Amino acid sequence: MVSNSANNPVAAASDHIALPPKHLRARPVERSALARIGSGVLLALAALLCFWLFVLPVIVVALSSVASHWSGTILPDGFSTRWFERLGSSDFDAVVTSLEIGFGVAVLGTALGLWLALALEGRDRRGLGAIADALAMVPNGVPSVVLGLAVLIAYHKAPVDLSSSAAIVVFVQLALVLPFCYRCAAAGLRPELTVLREAAASLGAPPSMVLRRVVLPQLVPAIRASLALGFAISLGELGATLTVYPPGFATVPIVVVGAVERGYYLPASALSLILLIVSLAALSLIAARAPRRRAD
Repeated sequence: MVSNSANNPVAAASDHIALPPKHLRARPVERSALARIGSGVLLALAALLCFWLFVLPVIVVALSSVASHWSGTILPDGFSTRWFERLGSSDFDAVVTSLEIGFGVAVLGTALGLWLALALEGRDRRGLGAIADALAMVPNGVPSVVLGLAVLIAYHKAPVDLSSSAAIVVFVQLALVLPFCYRCAAAGLRPELTVLREAAASLGAPPSMVLRRVVLPQLVPAIRASLALGFAISLGELGATLTVYPPGFATVPIVVVGAVERGYYLPASALSLILLIVSLAALSLIAARAPRRRAD
C-alpha cells in the first residue's frame, strides 16, 4: 500500500519539516507593570490633548448655537433655538454656495490631480517630471492671501476678466486643493498597478479600456480620499476667498467672519453648526462604499 505522503508532495514535504522545540519558539514580549502604567498614562494624556484641541471647540460651538445667553459661566444660562430661527435666506444661500463650490472644487481637483499623477507616472524626476511635480506643489508654499491677490491681479482685466464671477473663487480654491489631490492620486499608483496595466495591454486591451477597467478601480480609495480632502479644504477656506470674492457672493466662512466682527457670536455659531452637520453628511456620503454585487 502506498502512503498518502507518496501521493501528496506537500504532505511528504511537511513530514520532513522539523519544528523547533516549544522552549525555542518566539514568545510575546511581556512588559513590566511600570511600563504598562506609563503607556496608559501617555495614551490618556494624548486622548485628553486631542479632546481639548479638537472636540471641545466643536462642543462649545454646538452649545453656543442653542444658548439663549452665555457670558462668564461654564454652561449657558438657558437654551433656545432663536438663533436658528433668525437665520435668513442669505445665510442659507451661503450654505448652498459653500456646498456647490466645495463639490465643484473637489471634483475638478481630483480630476486634474489624477490626470497629473498619471501623466507623471514613470517619468524621470530629475528632468521635466521634477519641474512639473514642483509646480504642482507650489500653492502649498504660498500663503493663501498672497495666492488670492495674485489671481485677482492676473484675472481682473480683459481678455480674461474673472473678478465679477464666482469662477475666480473656484479657480483660486482649485489651486489650493490641487497639490493635495495630486498627492492622493500619486500615492495610489502602486508599482503592482503598473504590472497590471502592462499585462492588460499585452492582452490587447486598448488604453481606454485599461484606464476604465484596470486603473480606475484600483484608484477608488485614492479618488475617494482626494474628493473628501478637497471638499473639506474648500469648505473651510477663507484667506484666498476673502481676497477674491466678487460683490454679492458669500460662503459660510465669509458670513461667519462678518458676524464675529460685529460681535454676533451666537448667530455665527448657529450657522457654523449647520455647515458642520451638512459637511459631515456630505463627507460620509463620499466615504461610503458602494455595496458589492453578488456573483450569479
